[in-house]
Amino acid sequence: MAVVAAVVLMCIGALLGATCSRRLLERRLDQEANQQAEERRTLAKEWAAIHQRRGECPRCSDPLPKPRRFTSRTVSN
Repeated sequence: MAVVAAVVLMCIGALLGATCSRRLLERRLDQEANQQAEERRTLAKEWAAIHQRRGECPRCSDPLPKPRRFTSRTVSN
């Protein structure tokens, strides 16, 4: 009888531990998801500002450098 009681207590402890762990992990994942969503919103605002002010930095209004063209080089004999 003592063995059965010990097994039941161990099972209850495992269930409680798993439940608490799941709640903690869910809370942490929700916080990380909210932080990532805020970062995405910030980046979207910055990109929108860059596209509205073509040729100027949206933060300091300095002119942005023109994009460079990449040319492929060939080896000549």
